[in-house]
Amino acid sequence: MCVQVLTSTRPAAEDTRARIFAAAREIFALHGPHGTTTREIADRAGVNEATLFRHFGSKSALLDAMKEHFCRQKESLIRDIFAQSTGVLEADLGAIGAAMVTGMTESRDLIRVALLEEAANPQAAVAPWRAPNLARDNLCAFLTPYVRSSELHGDPAVLARVFMGMIFAYVMGRQFWKQAPESSFLDDETRAVETFVRIFLNGARSTT
Repeated sequence: MCVQVLTSTRPAAEDTRARIFAAAREIFALHGPHGTTTREIADRAGVNEATLFRHFGSKSALLDAMKEHFCRQKESLIRDIFAQSTGVLEADLGAIGAAMVTGMTESRDLIRVALLEEAANPQAAVAPWRAPNLARDNLCAFLTPYVRSSELHGDPAVLARVFMGMIFAYVMGRQFWKQAPESSFLDDETRAVETFVRIFLNGARSTT
């Protein structure tokens, strides 16, 4: 009988946590961690605050758990991207860049949460967002052999940040540049990634 109770309550608890995570993601993105209340999250999730606190203890603990939850969902995807390397640098960077555009676009709300969290208290030590760090580390490892063979020049860690920085600026800036003359470029993700890869390789292959 006890086994049946545990088996039946576990999915319910997991469903509750999933609803709280989804609500937290939405509300944190709207108001930032500082401007969000646990009451708002609980109401959006369809639970009471006592349930939220029973699962997470505090708003900051919920924020950290939410980061972990959604980053963990991305980790296997990130590893898969880099596991599919063909050994052709430009083609591989194109595939990596396209995957990053998709991943960042799907996570724009989480990126806003991260930016708002840092802006609210830039001196505080906040729990890291593992997914972007994992992507950066994998890209650094991918680029390292090309630097060692002198096909690319520079610090692999810096090169990884530069490449990801172009993708980040593209994804996060698209809505602000819609009226620009080059707006057709912003709408063509394939063309955009090809351009970023070309710019990156032109710079990284240069010795000056």
